[in-house]
Amino acid sequence: MSLHPQILHNLVAVLNRLPSSAAAADKKAEADRKKAEKAALLAEEDASLPAKKTGNAKTAPKKSRGLDLSGLDGPSSLSSLSATGIDNALDALSLTAGTSDKIDRHPERRFKAAYTQYEERRLEEMKDEKGLRRQQKIEQIRKEFEKHPDNPFNQVNATYNSTREDLQTIRESEKSKIEKRLGGS
Repeated sequence: MSLHPQILHNLVAVLNRLPSSAAAADKKAEADRKKAEKAALLAEEDASLPAKKTGNAKTAPKKSRGLDLSGLDGPSSLSSLSATGIDNALDALSLTAGTSDKIDRHPERRFKAAYTQYEERRLEEMKDEKGLRRQQKIEQIRKEFEKHPDNPFNQVNATYNSTREDLQTIRESEKSKIEKRLGGS
């Protein structure tokens, strides 16, 4: 029986791809060794973990919703602060950073620019609202701006002739307000 040369070539290629029995045994031994090594590592890891409670009591671990700042360098009086939200998290980080923020000594200089910027933004937002004349909208915006955080008078400020000690006491009082708000000690 003679085979076509092309078929014979394909058959030889297939046979060459088949693993020999010695290579198969080596592969199997390697896989068994890796499996045993993995099992040993898992057993070692389980032994290092604390023992679990036995029983049917299923309790979910409590998740801390606060920012644990105990590992950060900073004042040791801070144990943990509960900061939910971006603004509170930034305030918590500012407490630990120890940076001395600038205290505005002349908020009246920035009031007009801040108000016009706020007014333009709010008028654009209120453009679609019907029922109020432009002057009524402006009066409403003025009342909102009096309590808004963008108002320079609502930010931390000091008189123009404040001493360094006055500025330090203002910084400390602001820091204590933030700590009290975030639940620090």
